[in-house]
Amino acid sequence: MDGQRRDAARNRAHIVEAARGRAAAGEGLALNAVARAADVGVGTVYRHFASVDELEEAVVAERFDELAALLRAAGPGQLEQVLTAHFRLLADDALFERVTARAEPALEQTTRTRDALITDLAELMARTRERGDLRADVDAAGVLLLVCGLAHAVRSAGVPADSPPGRVLLRVVLDGLRPPRRD
Repeated sequence: MDGQRRDAARNRAHIVEAARGRAAAGEGLALNAVARAADVGVGTVYRHFASVDELEEAVVAERFDELAALLRAAGPGQLEQVLTAHFRLLADDALFERVTARAEPALEQTTRTRDALITDLAELMARTRERGDLRADVDAAGVLLLVCGLAHAVRSAGVPADSPPGRVLLRVVLDGLRPPRRD
């Protein structure tokens, strides 16, 4: 039985890697096509992933881990760095942006991870707000909408996230998160 479990884990990893390669090449992740790319039967793919949505979420799981590590390491003075990194991940990876934009993830693990990230972002925002560096009328869900929307817009327009126009647009969003000046 252990050999079968190792085989199943190896097949799953191979499927995810083949899907990741297809996504990086701009190719779709139809389960039949991924099975061919992974050199496994389509039934093997379906045993691991009931839908393309599930496979997509498995492919981008590492991106969620990157965000979690950023949030865990961030102090209240680093909200902009976290949001900038998040923006770049989304703008540079259409699949990640598509998965994060889903109202309902396909995998329970994705739901748990996403909810934990939102909680961590809300906590970072609260610490930033305590310092006086964040307006009081915006919440984590709103900030995520702004960052995801901007990433989608620049990618759709063909504007690289790290280009001068991409940086200016991000700066506008980040500046809008600051509390109003008291003159």
